[in-house]
Amino acid sequence: VFGFFYSLVICISGFVMYSKIVISLFLLFSLIGCSNRVIHLVDDNGKEVGECTAGYYLHFYGLEDSIDYMLYQCAKGFIDKGYKVSGVLPLDRDYTLPKPPEGESWNKKLAMSHFKNGKITERKLGYVLAAIEYEYYLKIVDAEKRFAKGNIDETAFNKITQEAEFVWRGE
Repeated sequence: VFGFFYSLVICISGFVMYSKIVISLFLLFSLIGCSNRVIHLVDDNGKEVGECTAGYYLHFYGLEDSIDYMLYQCAKGFIDKGYKVSGVLPLDRDYTLPKPPEGESWNKKLAMSHFKNGKITERKLGYVLAAIEYEYYLKIVDAEKRFAKGNIDETAFNKITQEAEFVWRGE
């Protein structure tokens, strides 16, 4: 009888310890580097005319700034036409990207290096990361469409995706 209860206690305590680890890891990964946001675009009467959504996962620097940048890029055409933003989007910011070093274009590796050396702010890093990831995404989607239509073969598709990834990551 003692052996049964002892085994049960060991089993329960092991389960409690295991579940605490699992819950802790789940919370850690769900809270760090992940966010998304939606804004609505409305006319003067408050009628919704559009919506923008942006979100990133495992994006540890400039996360909210990346989201702001992408939401602004999505909304700016509507704003230029006189529509209003309903939701959180700081419109008084300068969303222009910093200029990359002479003769280079931005990629993740270069942007992180400039951020860590104090040459760009975390906000501008967020903008740069959002812009280069979006450019990467557009190239991949275009390549997938062209491949699906038979306009490019698998070799060309792989080359495009590898080049796009190199431009994005810088390695």
